[in-house]
Amino acid sequence: MAQELPPPGSGPAADPIIQQALDRASAPDLPPDDERRVLEMGRTAWLTETAGYTQVRIQAATARRDTTAATAAVAGDRHPVRAVVRLVWAGADRAGTFLDGRPATVTFTQNGNGTWNRT
Repeated sequence: MAQELPPPGSGPAADPIIQQALDRASAPDLPPDDERRVLEMGRTAWLTETAGYTQVRIQAATARRDTTAATAAVAGDRHPVRAVVRLVWAGADRAGTFLDGRPATVTFTQNGNGTWNRT
Protein backbone atom coordinates (compact mmCIF):
# COMPACT_ATOMS: atom_id res chain seq x y z
CA MET A 1 0.00 0.00 0.00
CA ALA A 2 1.39 3.42 -0.98
CA GLN A 3 2.26 5.67 1.90
CA GLU A 4 0.50 9.01 1.95
CA LEU A 5 2.66 12.11 1.58
CA PRO A 6 3.10 14.09 4.78
CA PRO A 7 1.23 17.38 5.13
CA PRO A 8 3.11 20.63 4.43
CA GLY A 9 5.14 21.83 7.37
CA SER A 10 5.96 18.33 8.63
CA GLY A 11 9.65 19.20 8.87
CA PRO A 12 12.80 17.18 8.20
CA ALA A 13 11.30 14.01 9.69
CA ALA A 14 9.06 13.80 6.61
CA ASP A 15 11.92 14.03 4.11
CA PRO A 16 12.53 10.25 3.88
CA ILE A 17 8.85 9.72 2.98
CA ILE A 18 9.13 12.35 0.25
CA GLN A 19 12.33 10.69 -1.02
CA GLN A 20 10.57 7.31 -1.19
CA ALA A 21 7.69 8.83 -3.17
CA LEU A 22 10.12 10.46 -5.60
CA ASP A 23 12.04 7.20 -5.99
CA ARG A 24 8.81 5.31 -6.76
CA ALA A 25 7.83 7.84 -9.44
CA SER A 26 10.45 6.56 -11.90
CA ALA A 27 12.94 3.71 -12.12
CA PRO A 28 16.67 4.47 -12.05
CA ASP A 29 18.09 4.52 -15.58
CA LEU A 30 21.57 5.99 -15.24
CA PRO A 31 24.69 4.02 -14.37
CA PRO A 32 25.07 4.20 -10.55
CA ASP A 33 28.27 6.27 -10.65
CA ASP A 34 26.71 8.78 -13.06
CA GLU A 35 23.54 8.93 -10.96
CA ARG A 36 25.54 9.72 -7.81
CA ARG A 37 27.67 12.31 -9.61
CA VAL A 38 24.71 14.07 -11.23
CA LEU A 39 22.71 14.03 -7.98
CA GLU A 40 25.59 15.65 -6.12
CA MET A 41 26.03 18.25 -8.85
CA GLY A 42 22.27 18.93 -8.93
CA ARG A 43 22.09 19.41 -5.17
CA THR A 44 25.10 21.74 -5.21
CA ALA A 45 23.70 23.73 -8.15
CA TRP A 46 20.32 24.11 -6.46
CA LEU A 47 21.82 25.25 -3.17
CA THR A 48 23.70 27.91 -5.17
CA GLU A 49 20.46 28.92 -6.93
CA THR A 50 18.71 29.39 -3.60
CA ALA A 51 21.46 31.45 -1.97
CA GLY A 52 18.95 34.27 -1.33
CA TYR A 53 16.76 31.96 0.74
CA THR A 54 17.22 30.88 4.36
CA GLN A 55 16.59 27.56 6.10
CA VAL A 56 17.16 25.78 2.77
CA ARG A 57 17.26 22.02 2.68
CA ILE A 58 16.86 19.48 -0.08
CA GLN A 59 14.00 17.22 0.99
CA ALA A 60 14.44 14.67 -1.81
CA ALA A 61 16.15 14.29 -5.18
CA THR A 62 16.39 11.86 -8.09
CA ALA A 63 18.52 11.80 -11.23
CA ARG A 64 17.15 10.20 -14.38
CA ARG A 65 17.77 10.29 -18.11
CA ASP A 66 16.05 13.22 -19.77
CA THR A 67 13.60 11.47 -22.08
CA THR A 68 11.50 14.44 -23.10
CA ALA A 69 10.53 14.56 -26.77
CA ALA A 70 12.91 17.44 -27.38
CA THR A 71 15.96 15.50 -26.17
CA ALA A 72 15.10 11.90 -27.03
CA ALA A 73 17.59 10.27 -29.37
CA VAL A 74 16.42 9.58 -32.89
CA ALA A 75 17.19 6.03 -34.06
CA GLY A 76 20.64 5.93 -35.64
CA ASP A 77 21.68 9.39 -34.40
CA ARG A 78 24.25 9.86 -31.66
CA HIS A 79 23.04 12.38 -29.13
CA PRO A 80 24.72 13.20 -25.85
CA VAL A 81 23.14 11.69 -22.76
CA ARG A 82 21.11 14.23 -20.86
CA ALA A 83 20.03 13.87 -17.26
CA VAL A 84 17.48 15.72 -15.20
CA VAL A 85 17.73 16.07 -11.43
CA ARG A 86 14.33 16.52 -9.86
CA LEU A 87 14.40 18.05 -6.40
CA VAL A 88 11.92 18.79 -3.68
CA TRP A 89 13.23 21.48 -1.36
CA ALA A 90 12.25 23.72 1.52
CA GLY A 91 13.25 27.25 2.37
CA ALA A 92 12.20 30.74 3.37
CA ASP A 93 12.22 33.46 0.69
CA ARG A 94 13.41 37.04 1.19
CA ALA A 95 10.03 37.97 2.65
CA GLY A 96 10.43 35.23 5.27
CA THR A 97 7.76 32.93 3.87
CA PHE A 98 8.84 29.35 4.58
CA LEU A 99 7.50 26.66 2.30
CA ASP A 100 8.40 23.04 1.90
CA GLY A 101 7.56 20.77 -1.00
CA ARG A 102 8.96 23.23 -3.55
CA PRO A 103 9.78 21.47 -6.84
CA ALA A 104 12.85 22.19 -8.97
CA THR A 105 14.77 20.65 -11.85
CA VAL A 106 18.37 20.93 -12.96
CA THR A 107 19.55 19.43 -16.25
CA PHE A 108 22.94 18.16 -17.31
CA THR A 109 24.52 16.93 -20.54
CA GLN A 110 27.28 14.34 -20.60
CA ASN A 111 30.37 15.27 -22.57
CA GLY A 112 32.26 12.86 -24.77
CA ASN A 113 34.82 12.34 -22.01
CA GLY A 114 32.17 11.24 -19.50
CA THR A 115 31.98 14.47 -17.49
CA TRP A 116 28.72 16.35 -17.00
CA ASN A 117 27.88 20.02 -17.63
CA ARG A 118 24.82 21.87 -16.42
CA THR A 119 22.59 22.85 -19.34
